[in-house]
Amino acid sequence: MKILEAREVQVYCPFDMETFMGLAQLKGLEGKEIVEMIEFWNKWYPGMKILALGRKRGYVAIYMEKEVENEIDSIWNESPSKGFKVQALVQTMIVSALRELMPEIRHDQCAPVPKPGTVLKKSLSKKGLEFYDQGTLNYKYSTLTYYPFRGGCDLCYLESSCPKINFPKMEGLFKTNPGQ
Repeated sequence: MKILEAREVQVYCPFDMETFMGLAQLKGLEGKEIVEMIEFWNKWYPGMKILALGRKRGYVAIYMEKEVENEIDSIWNESPSKGFKVQALVQTMIVSALRELMPEIRHDQCAPVPKPGTVLKKSLSKKGLEFYDQGTLNYKYSTLTYYPFRGGCDLCYLESSCPKINFPKMEGLFKTNPGQ
């Protein structure tokens, strides 16, 4: 069976306040909260792993190490509001890494999830990642998409169940062709 070549990728992503504020659903932060989020960013950023699979055309998996997941779970238990913020922070890291790797992913687009095929699943498992039939990885804070960029919602395995295009208030918000 074919196994996709896998390699670690490094990117530098500065803290993106605008994306963070949107994901955290915040209108503003106090100075000490901003400092705290930047401190978490600096602490957790090395725990973000990026794995490219394939040669010219393939996939990229981005995920946060289990230690980061565990720390966020502890924060949630202490303070759900702070837990929500730090969860949005690691989501911001992942989105920022995607945008750094693929500038075509703009603020109004998602990264389409590929179909969980046998070759992709087997290739990921060789690197300790499980790709479930639901289109998720075995890491709470993770994503898997095509690499390099290939398109948007029309390629996504999760399109029929995606809340971003199926909730009435958000309908069409993330479509790559706004005229449709």
